[in-house]
Amino acid sequence: MLLVILGVMQSGPPRARASEPIKDYWFIETLMAGAVRLPEGVEILPSNSSSQPRGSIVLKNQTETLLFVMSLRYKDVLVMATPDPGWKGWVNGAHEAASYLVTPDRPADLNIEALADLDPNLLDCNVLSSDPPPPDVSIPAAQSSELLLVYGEQVLEVPFMLSYTINTNFNNGLAAQLNWMPNVQAADNASATATQPADTSAAQVLRNSIMVVGLVGLAGLLIAGWLVWRGFNRKK
Repeated sequence: MLLVILGVMQSGPPRARASEPIKDYWFIETLMAGAVRLPEGVEILPSNSSSQPRGSIVLKNQTETLLFVMSLRYKDVLVMATPDPGWKGWVNGAHEAASYLVTPDRPADLNIEALADLDPNLLDCNVLSSDPPPPDVSIPAAQSSELLLVYGEQVLEVPFMLSYTINTNFNNGLAAQLNWMPNVQAADNASATATQPADTSAAQVLRNSIMVVGLVGLAGLLIAGWLVWRGFNRKK
C-alpha cells in the first residue's frame, strides 16, 4: 500500500520550471527594391516590416522561363559594357553556378542571411537578445546592394536598400513592451514573475518530502504494532 501511495505521488503533475526569456531583435529591418522593369510574370516583393523585424525579399516567377539568382561574385562575367565572345556561354551556364532557382511552384524567400551570402559586402547588423537595446544604442547605417538575376538570356540587376529602425515592440519574453526603454518597476515585476515557477517548484518538493516522511513513519508504526501483536499471539 505504501508503494502504491508513493507511486501516485510521483506520477502527479510535473514540477513547474522557470521559463527562459524569449529573444527578440533590437531593430526593424526594411528592404526597398529599386524600380526595375522586370519580365512579365516576374515579381520582387519586399517583406512587410510592420509584421516582422527581419527583412526579406520574395521572388516569384509565373513563367515557363527559369529564373536564376546569382551571387554577386559572378557580376564581372555576367555584366559587361561590351560582352566578349564567351559571355553567352556564361549566361547559358548560369544554372550550374546559381544560388537559387525560381519557378512557378518554387518561389525564393531571401532573408538577410541569404542576401549576405549573395553579397559578401552586405552585413547583418541586427542584434538578437533577451535584453532590450540600451537607450544610447546606435542605429546601423543603411546598406545598398543588388540582386543579380538571369532570366533566359537576360541579365537583370535589381538594386535594393536595407535600413534599420528601433524595434519599439521589443518583447523580452515576459511582457510586450510598447516602449523599449528600460523601466525599473517593469524589471522588478519581470524578475518576480520569472522566479515564481522556481519558488512554486521548491514548495511542492517540500510538501512532497513532508508527506513521504509522514507515510514512512506511519508505516513503521504499523509494522511495529503488527510485530508486537504477532509476538503476543505466539506466547498464547
